Amino acid sequence: MDVLEEKWKGLRLREEEEAVIELEEEWQSELGLKEQQSIMVKICSTRTISREVVETTMGKIWRISKAAQFYGADKEKVWSGRPWLFDNQVLVMKEFDGFTPIQSISFDTESFWVRLHNLPLSCMTKSKGEQIRNKVGKVEQVDVKDDGFGWETFLRVQILLNLTQPLARGRMTKVKGKNIWIPFSYEKMSKICFSCGCIVHGINGCSNGEVVSEAKDQQYGLWMRAKQFQKNNFFNSGTSRYKDESWCRKEGRDRNLNGISGGENEGEEGRKEGRGE
Repeated sequence: MDVLEEKWKGLRLREEEEAVIELEEEWQSELGLKEQQSIMVKICSTRTISREVVETTMGKIWRISKAAQFYGADKEKVWSGRPWLFDNQVLVMKEFDGFTPIQSISFDTESFWVRLHNLPLSCMTKSKGEQIRNKVGKVEQVDVKDDGFGWETFLRVQILLNLTQPLARGRMTKVKGKNIWIPFSYEKMSKICFSCGCIVHGINGCSNGEVVSEAKDQQYGLWMRAKQFQKNNFFNSGTSRYKDESWCRKEGRDRNLNGISGGENEGEEGRKEGRGE
């Protein structure tokens, strides 16, 4: 399709081809119901995946009445549970856009819950979380209590990440004149490139241009994936731990919360990720 678009740009249009066809603007009646029931999804994978397999599998995980069709509160439930993974690859979700050609819609960003570790208690607040994360991406929400504080072992922040940029491993902060390194970990982290730290490569592939083996000093790895602190509920990862009673304090195994490919064979999966398999 990209090749065709470039070809079309160089065409010299005839008069009848260049004449603009103005489409009627009464969209609501035609798009209303479809828009309410639709989410735009793209799987960040280099291999071909059957649409039917994705619809059937994710339909079971999302517990919707019919594969890939949302009714009532289904759409909001799935949307709030982002990010979702299929075979350890991220499913990038976008709100329905009926007025932009699909090929022109950007799927380079997705929402992730990021944990900020090693913060002093005075910095585990909504305002400080927004300060730190705004240096990395767009903050969507900070998981704190009603009083604005989140005094736990980490501060939890939801942020819209650019998948084509290396995942941030942390940030250096200064508190009362003292430098403190704040490591980040990512809930439901998908496969990443152990060489450049990106979830999605550009058209030219990895910017580092090298394959990272186990023997090398990896700058990115599975240690960036957050451990599971909650019951294996597919939807509560998109909610506040202070507002959802299903959050538990017992640390579980580091598993793919979506229940697809991961966790059980994480060691081997990690080695494959690093080799780009």
